[in-house]
Amino acid sequence: MTIEAPLFTPRGAMTMNTTLPEAIEQARQTMLLQQASGYVELAELLVRPEQPTPPSAARLLERALGLLDELSERERDREDACLLRAEALRALGRFAEALPIFQRVCSQHPTSIPGWLGLGWCLKRLDRLPEAIEALTSGIAANGDEPVLAYNLSCYHSLAGNVLAAIEFLTKAISSDDRFRALTTVEPDFDPIRDDPRFVAVIEQAV
Repeated sequence: MTIEAPLFTPRGAMTMNTTLPEAIEQARQTMLLQQASGYVELAELLVRPEQPTPPSAARLLERALGLLDELSERERDREDACLLRAEALRALGRFAEALPIFQRVCSQHPTSIPGWLGLGWCLKRLDRLPEAIEALTSGIAANGDEPVLAYNLSCYHSLAGNVLAAIEFLTKAISSDDRFRALTTVEPDFDPIRDDPRFVAVIEQAV
């Protein structure tokens, strides 16, 4: 390892014995975080929505959690480390464990789009749909009409039978990013309103 900064200050207040171990430990912490991220990303390629986590993916996710456990307390509290842990737990189907981590991320970092998405995801799968709607409503309030949040909120309103709200947020999502229009054709969350003429109008007409 090369230490770019001088090992000694001009006054000699900082020595190699204090700076080199710190630099090595910081590099180790960074490596742990990068490895955990790689395992989570690879595992999520193997996971299918609404399907049990494949054993191969579960092993990768457990490795990621093990690496995150090796982080120092300060590093474990970082936003990216918290999100990685929550994502690993979510992908393992351990929604109740992931939920408070996503809640903390959203509370401390209200502009975290992955945090709000994960929070809504877990609440929905814990059969707490009204809370999922409330969470994503808060996420949109903190981030403007972020299209991916609007799209997911539209899904939740559809499942809850709130047709007008579902149409409203789907319109906002498609208006911001037309790619969401194509997703509606394969999104089962829209099945409750798929035949509603207002839904058909949104996905078939320019908005």
